Amino acid sequence: MQFTLLASSFMALAVSAVSASPVSNGARMILDVWSPTIISPNASTVWTEGQQYNVTWDTSNAPVNISNGASVRLGQDGVLTDTTLASGFDLRQGWVSVTCPSNVVPGDDYSVILFGDSGNQSPQFTIQSSLESTLSGL
Repeated sequence: MQFTLLASSFMALAVSAVSASPVSNGARMILDVWSPTIISPNASTVWTEGQQYNVTWDTSNAPVNISNGASVRLGQDGVLTDTTLASGFDLRQGWVSVTCPSNVVPGDDYSVILFGDSGNQSPQFTIQSSLESTLSGL
């Protein structure tokens, strides 16, 4: 009895998967793909943990409609980290203010990735500890 119930449930699932129809072209949204150039941070940028900075990008060729929500994520050594620096802003504004995280290891291999219609990565830049910043100011 259990085998029959399991087998009939599996068959019903298989049939429903096969009979599913694709979304019609009329129901699909038109998506814009836009990959703006990140202006700042750049290769000569140095951020200090806990300080606030502007991430800026070129908006000269922005599409009228932006298909997805925007976010800025931190990358390290070419790999996307779990750290979201900002989200929910309009990509057409060309900048967003972020706070450099205090829980990162200082290094010169950081980047920001701007997500929206597509991801665009900044050049690698440096993040220093607040102690390094204080000592370099002496």
